[in-house]
Amino acid sequence: MKRIFLLILIGFSALQFVCGQLSFTERRLRDKAYNEGIAYLQQDQYELAAASFTHCIDLDSTFAAAWLQRGRIFIEWGAIDDAMTDLDAALSYDSGMGEAYFYKGYVLYGTDTTGLDRSLFDLAISQGFTDPWAYYLRGITAIRDGMDEAAMDDFSSAIGLKEDFAPAYHERAGIKRRMGDLQGSHFDYQRAVAFQPDFALAYNNMGSVKILMGDYMGAIANYSKALELDPGLFIALNNRGYARYYTDDTEGALQDFNAAITNSGQFAYAHLNKASLLAGQGQLAPALSILDGTLEEHPDEAVLYLNRGLIRELLGDPEGACTDWNRAKALGAEEAAEYLKECGR
Repeated sequence: MKRIFLLILIGFSALQFVCGQLSFTERRLRDKAYNEGIAYLQQDQYELAAASFTHCIDLDSTFAAAWLQRGRIFIEWGAIDDAMTDLDAALSYDSGMGEAYFYKGYVLYGTDTTGLDRSLFDLAISQGFTDPWAYYLRGITAIRDGMDEAAMDDFSSAIGLKEDFAPAYHERAGIKRRMGDLQGSHFDYQRAVAFQPDFALAYNNMGSVKILMGDYMGAIANYSKALELDPGLFIALNNRGYARYYTDDTEGALQDFNAAITNSGQFAYAHLNKASLLAGQGQLAPALSILDGTLEEHPDEAVLYLNRGLIRELLGDPEGACTDWNRAKALGAEEAAEYLKECGR
C-alpha cells in the first residue's frame, strides 16, 4: 500500500449548498473538484488535493468518496481525530464503502495494535475491498487473538493477491514456526527477504528457525546479515551471541551480549545470557550481580529467578535458591517445580 507524505493543510472555503438535491451544474462542479483532487494526488500535489476534496465536500456534503479521500490525507498528516471524523462521514453517506472500513482499521493499527477492531476488516472485505493489506491486517488481529489458523488463511490470501508481499510471508513464517513446520517457516522467511532484501527482522527470525533446526553456523550468518542491515538490532546481537555460545565461541558470544546490552539498555535476556555464560565459566559472583540488577528492572521475569536460584545453589545458599524457584513457579515457570523437589516442597 503506497504511503503519501504531506506538508500542512491550507485553509478552505466554508461555502455549503443547503439544498437536498444538486442541479446538473452543481454535480458537474462537484465531480470536477473531485477529479481534480485525484489528479493532484497522482501528481503528488497533496495540499492541492486536500483543497479539492474539501471544495468537493463544500459543494456536496453527502459525497462519500470525497470524505474518504480527505480522511486518507488526514491519516498521513497524523491528524487521527480528523481522519476518523471524515471516514465516519463517508460511511454515514455510503455504508457499503469497504475502503472506509479498512482505513478506520488502518488508523487503529497505526496508533495502537491492541486496539485493532477485527470487525472493520471483516466489513471491508465483505464489502468488496480486496486490497492485500486488508487481509494482512485482519491476520494481525487474528494473531493477537490467538487465532493462528485464521491468521494463516489471511496471510495466504494477501500473498495470493500480491505475490511479493514480504510482510505477509514474514508473519506466516512465524505461525508455521509455532506450529512446528520449520521447513515451511524457513521457506517463507526466504521469500520475505527475497522480495524485501533489507528486511533485517526477517533475517533475524530465519536465524532463530535455523537454531531450532540445529544449524548454528547458518543462524550466525543470518544474524550477521540482519546486523549488517540494522546494526542497532539488539535482538539479533543477543541471538547471535546465543548461537556463538553453542559453537563454543564464548568470546564472541560475550561480545555480542555486551553489545546487545549497550544497544538496548535493559533488555532482560541479554543480561540473562551474559550471566549464564559467566556462571558456566565459574564466575558466579559477577553472574549473580548481573541477575540482581536485572531483577530490579524486571521483577516479573520468571526465568531470571530460575537462573538466579541455580547460581545461589552453587554459591551454597539453598534457602535463597528455593525462594527464587518459588517465585519463578508463581510467575509461571514450569521448570521450577523440578528444582523445588530439592527444597522438599
